Amino acid sequence: MSARSIPSNGKYTVAPRERITRVLGVLSAVILIGTVGFATIEGWDIWRSLFFTLITITTVGYSADGLTAAGERFTTVLLIGGIGTAGYAFGAVIQTAIDSQLAWRRRMQKKIDKLRDHHIICGFGNIGRVVGDQLAAASLPFVVIESDDKTYQGAIDRGYLAVQGGATEDESLLLAGIEHAASIVCAVNSDSDNIVIALGARELRPDIRIIARVEDEGSTRKIRRAGASQVISPSRTGAVDIADTIISPHTSEFLRSTEDANRFELGDVVVAPESAIAGHTICELGSGDLDEIVFVAIKRPGGATRIRPGGETRLQGGDVLIVAGRPANLAWLAKQAGQVSAQAA
Repeated sequence: MSARSIPSNGKYTVAPRERITRVLGVLSAVILIGTVGFATIEGWDIWRSLFFTLITITTVGYSADGLTAAGERFTTVLLIGGIGTAGYAFGAVIQTAIDSQLAWRRRMQKKIDKLRDHHIICGFGNIGRVVGDQLAAASLPFVVIESDDKTYQGAIDRGYLAVQGGATEDESLLLAGIEHAASIVCAVNSDSDNIVIALGARELRPDIRIIARVEDEGSTRKIRRAGASQVISPSRTGAVDIADTIISPHTSEFLRSTEDANRFELGDVVVAPESAIAGHTICELGSGDLDEIVFVAIKRPGGATRIRPGGETRLQGGDVLIVAGRPANLAWLAKQAGQVSAQAA
């Protein structure tokens, strides 16, 4: 690709790489001239000549140090030309770094703007990070909103799309693409902030699904009134998991196996109207991959949920299948249903 580009005004603009090359070339020429000049006029060695050249053009300053009259005149010329060149070079490098950062953010924003039916994670702390990792593992698109510099960089380092800003601000939600998002997760550490995020999200998108975390059980009713579709308390969920491990240790171990290949999990799959399985019964789908998938329930659009559907049940577009199986099997079923992957429940 050419180092030059022609904008709408018809004038050439210099690409950052070419600009840096030119500036460093001019600066190198000044340093070379200064070094050779001092070595020739004063009879110094190369190192001393280079040293005096550098402290001259960087305005560090030094004493005459026995300069001859010719050396002083040369130093005057070097000061006039060198300081300006060095200042311009340093400014150009800084400006190029800023431009590169802005260009990088613009490229990321363009990617976010193209997303549809994605998920927004507000806050990338312990909860938000786990949610993001799980969504990434399921190949589901999402955007992180985080205000803290270090935490924001952590999301970027993981390769996630992110917006730096406060999730309580409408501008951040709009930059994250809330107008086209499927859901938003309120996962910041403050219950009051999560309530504000839920209020803002519901105002911007009345139909969006809002999942909110709460630390104080007393905040549950408030955040539901703020518009949250589902409220989750990590402390309560963790306590229930511990109790399940005590009450049903074998079941708990079976469902929470850490080996990806053998992990057994629940998931939901939405059947697309034009998918390969729409219009077929569970029996007609055959054996093979379905042997290791358990159909727990089917939720019809606008209808009741049918628990443990039989083999004669015919799948329809819009059905939500609650299934259990290994990740690979759920991913296969999701693909047949017209989705990218299954979403763990």
